[in-house]
Amino acid sequence: MSNDRFHRWMIAIKLLTAVLIVKVTLTVAWGYRNYWPPNFNSDFLHGREGYFAGAYQWAFYAHIASGPITLLLGLVLLNDRFRLRFLRWHRVLGRIQIATILLLVTPGGLWMAYYAQSGPVAAASFALLAVLTGACAALGWKAAVERRFAVHRRWMWRGYVLLCSAVVLRLLGGLATVSGVQAAWFDPLAAWMCWLVPLAALEGQAYARTATTKRMKPTAHGRT
Repeated sequence: MSNDRFHRWMIAIKLLTAVLIVKVTLTVAWGYRNYWPPNFNSDFLHGREGYFAGAYQWAFYAHIASGPITLLLGLVLLNDRFRLRFLRWHRVLGRIQIATILLLVTPGGLWMAYYAQSGPVAAASFALLAVLTGACAALGWKAAVERRFAVHRRWMWRGYVLLCSAVVLRLLGGLATVSGVQAAWFDPLAAWMCWLVPLAALEGQAYARTATTKRMKPTAHGRT
């Protein structure tokens, strides 16, 4: 496959991924009509009547309101053309993104993880996911302040992949429904797969790119 064809394929894959993220995000957001006021017959809120009032509901609403915002903002912020053409807006929106993650997404997700209905295995995954997402945002912000922009982009890419776990989890749930999987082990497994697999893929791609770049650099003996 030629480099031009590979480049076109990569653009097409990125475009389709962005469309999928937007579609799933909007579909999830449409389901929020069951949460104001809370409908305890809906899929997610079913069985949560006993502890919904109080701190849980604030964590819940903060998390579900901020999640779609960070997913859609991330698509804009990670676009190189937007960053190069609208650097000032990139910085403004980036501050909003990081503040939203650190103040709403991470605390809400961490609190909700304790009440995961899929059991302690899933709860551990969601808690770790919340902590890692916040850590990526904080480290990305720190790198930007220190003007280490390549490091900043790597951390923000990691953070966005972790945010997209909500999209992947939704897709895995749909796949289980279509295939008729109803095993008790599926939900805890999906809770880990939804972010470990995409993150591993991202790190693998970065490693392969670095290795390729090192191989292409001329050695000291090869220079003229």
